[in-house]
This record gives sequence, structure tokens and C-alpha cells, in this order.
Amino acid sequence: MRSQVTPKSIRRLVAADGYLTLNMPDQAIEELQKVDDAGPLEGPRRLLLGLAHKRSGASDRAIVHLEQAARLMPRPIRSFAWSELAGCYREVGNADLADLAETLGGDGAYELRIALADSELNIRSTESLTEIM
Repeated sequence: MRSQVTPKSIRRLVAADGYLTLNMPDQAIEELQKVDDAGPLEGPRRLLLGLAHKRSGASDRAIVHLEQAARLMPRPIRSFAWSELAGCYREVGNADLADLAETLGGDGAYELRIALADSELNIRSTESLTEIM
């Protein structure tokens, strides 16, 4: 049976996305940790958590969530997680995994838009965020 995402969980995901856009990763993490069951949005939730930890400087924590996102997300979207993992692996001193992640992720900035019932998630890669600011 496929689980349904509650409106409360959707609001928390959208809030976390907004906090990341405003460069407030700690608040994004707080919102994402309160999501009880993201159901089919668990991949994007993990991606958001990974991005938030990466932007707060906790690459080791980001790796855990970004690896999960890469496993959960459909093939074309996995590249987003892999591209973010490359920088995290380099940050923790694992050049071999960073090179592999760069190969799997490709180069360039990513943006993932997910249409929800009453809102939209608009998740941007770290590279595209720096271009905006």
C-alpha cells in the first residue's frame, strides 16, 4: 500500500525549501526532522536534508542523506544528489568517491521542481544557489 503524504508534511517540506532559499539551513533541518512520513517524497526530503547539512558545513551528515536520496530518487534525478555528493566527499578527504560522484552527477547546476497539491518544491543545487546570491 502506498502511503499518502499529509498536508502537514507537505507544509514542512515547503517551509524547509524556503529556508534553504533564504540561506537558513539550520531552520530547514529542524523542519525536515519533524516530517513523520514523507511517503513518496522521502527522496526529495533526503535531498533537502543533505543540502541543508552541506550548506551548514556538516559534510559528513550531508553525505548520509545525499546517498539515501541517490538511492531513492529516479534515475535522471539521481544526478542531482551525486553532484552534491562530490563536494561533500572532497570536503571529508575522499577524492576517489568525489571523482566517481562527479562522473555520475555530471557538471552544472540542478533544479528540481515538484508540483504538490497547493504548492511547489523548487530545490536548487548548491552551485545554482551561489549564482542567485
